[in-house]
Amino acid sequence: MKAVKINYSRGKELIAVKVIKANNFFSKSFGLTVRKKLNDKEGFLIENCSSIHTFWMRYSIDVIFLDKKNLVLAIYHNIKPFRVTPFIRNAYYALELKPGIIEKTSLEVGDLVQFEA
Repeated sequence: MKAVKINYSRGKELIAVKVIKANNFFSKSFGLTVRKKLNDKEGFLIENCSSIHTFWMRYSIDVIFLDKKNLVLAIYHNIKPFRVTPFIRNAYYALELKPGIIEKTSLEVGDLVQFEA
């Protein structure tokens, strides 16, 4: 995927230019633990995901949990290594970003996130 945009009644914002999609066992199991840090405009999208962990990671991340329609259900800032998020009911996607990216936007729970091919 090329870009992720927040679309809401106040306008649109770009939060990632490139999104890496985790949709198989290996990519979902190891995720960012085997990758270098994400760039400023890079995201890591995990499908069928209602909670994440940062075990064995060497850096912090921001996470946005989305439902199947891409509505924001929960937002977590600066999750440090060796942490676990709570289970997010109805979450289908987890979008992991470099820490601090979400703070630079006006993203709120209930906003719609759009993915462009």
